[in-house]
Amino acid sequence: MGGVVVGVDRSARAVDALRFAIEEARLRGVELTVVEVCEQPYISEDVGPEAAASLAEPTLVQAELLLWDQVGKALDGGPAPEDMHLQVRVGNASEELIRLGRSADLLVVGSRGHGGFRHLLTGSVATQLVNHAPCPVVVVPARTAAV
Repeated sequence: MGGVVVGVDRSARAVDALRFAIEEARLRGVELTVVEVCEQPYISEDVGPEAAASLAEPTLVQAELLLWDQVGKALDGGPAPEDMHLQVRVGNASEELIRLGRSADLLVVGSRGHGGFRHLLTGSVATQLVNHAPCPVVVVPARTAAV
């Protein structure tokens, strides 16, 4: 795979991270992979993996549409990079992004902005990537409003 991998969710911070990743991929002349990770539904424990997969399919289609919406916001009317790929994955966001980081040149995520003791309890994706990713990681901070 190589290139820049950006993990997004449906937050404004994810759009900032996506903007950064688009520009970074353009500057480097590499492919861009935009990834959203949906958590595995607990329903699979009750109905079995095959039934859960059939229930999850519409959710994944919806997630892909929302991912395209995030890309549109980040591009702000500009052209999409030629070598951009979108992926919706099911699993744990940290684990999936670390897995993708094995063949990436750079991982990019947005900052949730949590700090202090609460941050220690939540264990954010950004923290997991900074501590465990096999490639460089950029955590894009939230933009501050102009005063």
